Amino acid sequence: MREYSFFYHYNKPASKARGKPVISIHYRNQCILVSNIVLEVPTRGKINKRQPHFTVTGKAEDITIVDDIAYIR
Repeated sequence: MREYSFFYHYNKPASKARGKPVISIHYRNQCILVSNIVLEVPTRGKINKRQPHFTVTGKAEDITIVDDIAYIR
């Protein structure tokens, strides 16, 4: 199966709107908002000059959302 790049970061505006911490996952031209992540792939941190200043990147075959939790494989 083909792997696609993804990255995720803390989303402060969405967290404020929902009243709880929210993580944005960017995968295959989509922005997915979740409350938690379960990773089954290697990742690395990346520092950016613009917002978001810190992201976590990796490659995944699939991302499944169950009960507001992202399972990244």
